[in-house]
Amino acid sequence: MAPIRSNAQRCSPRKSQSARRGLNLLTDSDKELDPKELIQKMSQIVDLLEEDTKRTRKVDEIILYNAHSDRVQESQKLMAEKETAEKAQADAKGAEENLRKMLERFTATHADVVKCGICRKCIDRPFTLINWGHSFCYGCLREWFHNCLLKQLKWQDIPAHLKQKLVTAAKLKELFENKYIYVVHYTCLTAGCLTDVESKPIENNLAGSMINTVNDILGPLMKQVDPNPHLNKPDIWADIFYDEA
Repeated sequence: MAPIRSNAQRCSPRKSQSARRGLNLLTDSDKELDPKELIQKMSQIVDLLEEDTKRTRKVDEIILYNAHSDRVQESQKLMAEKETAEKAQADAKGAEENLRKMLERFTATHADVVKCGICRKCIDRPFTLINWGHSFCYGCLREWFHNCLLKQLKWQDIPAHLKQKLVTAAKLKELFENKYIYVVHYTCLTAGCLTDVESKPIENNLAGSMINTVNDILGPLMKQVDPNPHLNKPDIWADIFYDEA
């Protein structure tokens, strides 16, 4: 059977040492002390034990304080990291929202930037009126100029076939060579402008490249015009602007 340990043997190491120190104060000769001296010796032993207990308690308090301080510092560090992460997340959301709004504004203006003022579709091969800087689809300009010509011929005493669609270069040549007309009054298509157009529009390659770039980024508009077959002819304005040979 294992030996039974006394309460004195179960105490902490420090207390055991103090107890031993206190017990060492008692010698065999002390057994012959009178009760008063023996009590004094015992009091010294108790003081040593109390001193050791206080010292141990203080050490424990220091350990607990340091552990608490470490936890506080770690907690403060975690809170700072959390605040930094939340701020970064808020900044990212703000930047994303600003980008979304910019894209919405750009998308809203996209149609106006690349839209023809006549057909209200994406400009197909933009041509610009030289004197005014307004650009339109080539096909839209052709149709507008033809309507201007037919309106001018409507009330004149000329052969009926010359008043009918389709306007061709041959019909235009017949009108001028037979002196049915001497000049054609074409006007600008922009609302409120209606100024005479006397020169052939020129193809605006820069505007065409910009429109293609925007469409590559945001995608082409749903409404697209078909390429005009007249663009393949040597003189694309031969049925609108008469050049006397």
